[in-house]
Amino acid sequence: MRDRLAATVVAPLLTALLLAGCGGAPTTAAPPPAFDPPTGFGAPTGTLFGGSGTSVFGRDPDALPAALVGTAIWITDGGRVARVDSTGTPVPGTDAPTDRFAAGRPVASPDGGVLVGAGSVIPGSGTTPPGLAVDLLAFDAASGALRWNAPTVLPWTERPPAVALEVAGVVAGVAVLTASTDTQRTALGVDLTSRRVLWSADGVAVDALLADGPAGGTAVGVATAPGGSGAYADSTVVGLDVVTGLRRFTLPEVLRDPRITVAGPGLAVVSGRTTATTLSAPAASLRFVDARGATVRTVDVGRTYTPPRCVWDEAATTVCGGDTRVFAVDAGTAAPLWELPDPAANRVAPQMTTAWHGAVYGTTVNGPVVLDARTGADRDTRPGAAPVLVNAYLGIGVETTGVAGFGGGAAITPATR
Repeated sequence: MRDRLAATVVAPLLTALLLAGCGGAPTTAAPPPAFDPPTGFGAPTGTLFGGSGTSVFGRDPDALPAALVGTAIWITDGGRVARVDSTGTPVPGTDAPTDRFAAGRPVASPDGGVLVGAGSVIPGSGTTPPGLAVDLLAFDAASGALRWNAPTVLPWTERPPAVALEVAGVVAGVAVLTASTDTQRTALGVDLTSRRVLWSADGVAVDALLADGPAGGTAVGVATAPGGSGAYADSTVVGLDVVTGLRRFTLPEVLRDPRITVAGPGLAVVSGRTTATTLSAPAASLRFVDARGATVRTVDVGRTYTPPRCVWDEAATTVCGGDTRVFAVDAGTAAPLWELPDPAANRVAPQMTTAWHGAVYGTTVNGPVVLDARTGADRDTRPGAAPVLVNAYLGIGVETTGVAGFGGGAAITPATR
């Protein structure tokens, strides 16, 4: 009886071992542990945008053309789209049309896709000059395969490498893509179900999408006269209906170099230099507005040319940071939560790099630090890194070498706690 029992147990075990050794039983690697949010990072496992082949430069983390989607990193560089792993090694399968020049940060869509903007030249003929077309490319986040693309012809022309492309996000089933140069800009609304362009708005660059009810939304952008520089010309902030493209509001304040970022599901931060600004008297503006264009709160940013940069943590808090000050507000109401520095508590303000799911990442003279987004308290004083992009698995940090922005490479660091 004992021998029969042993045979009953051992035989299947030997069979399983033999199958595994011969490749008969498929094995899958266990996914890395997830930390939501991470408060510690290990040593770098790879780099992005390093070496002479990259065309990515600049120190603005908001302009880094990379997105963390699960355990993968999606990037655009040199006109191509790539999906890479935690070592920076490309994962095969991401094939974009070869005649398209992709640019800007990829954006994950609610249907398991990844959206990227791309431009291409429409050949001229005879006395007709070449034209410019832009595409919204939709990839499958899991396989990397191209699902579909939605092209349209723009009313102005430029070589695609000189055209900036930004996917502002997805609201009410509509993605908004902006194509722009310093003097031209056009926003496009693309329906993700019908996969067609619903509307276009020439002279408008959309930076933020806000939800407005269960089936509606607002595309908040900057309107500048054609030919005017986005950095120096007078501009106004406008809100477009995300489904129809019709204008819903225009804010009365005229700004130069306006910046718009999402501050919550239905809230945006609008900042810029006011027309009263002079070399001797800088005057900046920062306000929180809702999807209907109503000002929820204004913030005194003092005498400065550059208002604080604000980041929504994709949960309940928006954190704004400049050279000497960091403060947080509620992402639903813009009510103030905390501010640093705090001389009474002997606490300095960190240089904020980003915020995500209740954590604020940054650096002080003591090195990287993680703060609690709701209270501002120190959450981890030795996180090992201060990423500019982060999710539950990975962080992407500032350049590791070199002096030309991200031209020296951006470090990939795995979350460890």
